[in-house]
Amino acid sequence: MSILPRKKGGGPNTFAGLMRDWLKRKGYRLVTSPKKADMTILFANRASYAEIEKAKKNGAFVLHRLDEHFEKNETGFRKEKHEQLVRLNKLADLTIFQSKFVFENVYPHIKPENYSIIYNGGDPESFFPAKTAGKYIGHVTWSVHNKKRLDLLYKFIKEHPDEQFLLIGNHRESVLGFDLPNVILKGKTSRKRLGGYYRMMKLMYFPSENDPCSNSVVEAILSGVPVCYHPVGGNVELVRECGEPLSNVETLVKNLEKYRQKCSYRTDLYFDEVAGKYIDLVKKRDPRFSVEL
Repeated sequence: MSILPRKKGGGPNTFAGLMRDWLKRKGYRLVTSPKKADMTILFANRASYAEIEKAKKNGAFVLHRLDEHFEKNETGFRKEKHEQLVRLNKLADLTIFQSKFVFENVYPHIKPENYSIIYNGGDPESFFPAKTAGKYIGHVTWSVHNKKRLDLLYKFIKEHPDEQFLLIGNHRESVLGFDLPNVILKGKTSRKRLGGYYRMMKLMYFPSENDPCSNSVVEAILSGVPVCYHPVGGNVELVRECGEPLSNVETLVKNLEKYRQKCSYRTDLYFDEVAGKYIDLVKKRDPRFSVEL
């Protein structure tokens, strides 16, 4: 089996890394090159068409995980990337959409025959609740592009000088800088340490637009941290009862324990549950996966 992408960091890379580790623990043999994979390839949109086509001809079962959304009148890099995605999907035996938002947006462009919707998952050994709520309003991001709406985060911080904020990730790379007296900035960190930072938060303020299925939201919920979210993209269906839209932040603050309790029920976000759904779907379509390891 081969899993793409192979790099660390970022949404697709984070998921691929977790899946790679999970499969190793389950006893599956992983190879570096898709050309050598005799069973299944799991990949996001960043893969070589020629490489996957060769593996397909060699008998590999191809699973395509989609974590993108399309916009009208796309140009440049984004248009090129999505054209590649459409082309790659024609090789897929099974397509996984990260959320209903992604499905409704992308399905009309590719129309795969076999597909399912499965949310992202996180590692509950790294992300678990503290005994009591932390004192910080938190935010986690590894990207500073416009869709992350860091302008809304900055505005919220400025409007709440009596609150303390803990920002994890690449906020310093933003033009806003976030050099404010009530802000603690932490840069890149290990996943183990990241879990500890989540447990220092009482809630996460998440203004991102059109996020397909945010790993940061998953990690916050597993850490018992309710999420105040922008009600667009995949945020609403992912957060569910574990938070409130941005406009209801005061409601969230006043009822933290109730929302923390709701977070504790979200075992559907455990990565073991998520990975199991992937493998069960593959087993139904590829008998080679039904062999006991």
